[in-house]
Amino acid sequence: MIAYNEIYQMEKKYQGNKDEAKILMKENLIPLNAKIGMVFTSHKGHIPYMKYALQQYRKIEDMFIIGAYDSRQVNPNTNREGFPFDDIWSLAHMWVTKHYTWGGHQKRHGWIWLQIYASAILRQFKNIEYIFTSNGDCVWDKPEGVYDIIELLGDNDFMSGQSETRHTDGHNFIHTCSMVFKRDSYFDFIDFIFDKMTTSTTASFSPEHLIQLWVNDKKWNHAPVQPIYTTGDYIGHHDTYCEEGGPSTWRDVLGFRNLEAEKNWRCSEKRHPLDVKYFDLRDISLYYRDHDKNTLCQYYLTGDERYIRMGWDQDPYTLSREVRRERMKKNVEDY
Repeated sequence: MIAYNEIYQMEKKYQGNKDEAKILMKENLIPLNAKIGMVFTSHKGHIPYMKYALQQYRKIEDMFIIGAYDSRQVNPNTNREGFPFDDIWSLAHMWVTKHYTWGGHQKRHGWIWLQIYASAILRQFKNIEYIFTSNGDCVWDKPEGVYDIIELLGDNDFMSGQSETRHTDGHNFIHTCSMVFKRDSYFDFIDFIFDKMTTSTTASFSPEHLIQLWVNDKKWNHAPVQPIYTTGDYIGHHDTYCEEGGPSTWRDVLGFRNLEAEKNWRCSEKRHPLDVKYFDLRDISLYYRDHDKNTLCQYYLTGDERYIRMGWDQDPYTLSREVRRERMKKNVEDY
């Protein structure tokens, strides 16, 4: 009875206000009117960045955003730890979560299954012409640049913000964290990876391996300006994860940042931290690693720069970044 009365009062309110009624109708019909779709894949480790990222994406009025959350890290005893905050849930137009998966390559089981589930919804809306992917720790500071990226795509099937043809072996490395697809190409890619998943092999192909296999007969080009390291031991090499945050097409046009990677790089290189605006400082004890909650977060909360220097001295990221680079190199050699 209460719910019915609330609905009645809402309808009565909007009958007398045409402007509010138009806003309400626009929100209700976003899947039917949007030209652009986005699959925003995330997990517990992305929670510190998700609010700012989704607030930016929602500035694009004709983009239908599907949040795709991997709940594998949710604590079954609390039903809370591991899930985003309620206001984060409200920022995407809708959400999907995948079934529980075990073992093997976490990104394979996480990112790929989330794309499969989200794609099943996007297929229903023929009005969506372009589909973007984004990971939960990646943001666009200039979301209005999305239309320039679409224009830059031209008659190609897809484009990634970070890709390169490796000079050592001629293989294409295509990072899947921030891409744009034409509609038909996206679903063709989904069908391809779905077929691969039906013969699941523990620790087998990552999304980056699968897209290497898929692109052979596709029309695509690298984004004109790729991120390149300008300092350190890797100067002149491709900055696949945009750790340095330097110039690139995605950075220049969209204001793209990979926050987790750039946060860690700034610590390792003894640079000043990112702006606090990117970080959600709620429930620090649950959603931040020990190093960050004891150093970086304390700096953001107090403004005391001694915490920055403490973070540099206790840097845990340099070794993990080296291990990741060696793993990437080995994956390409084994391809």
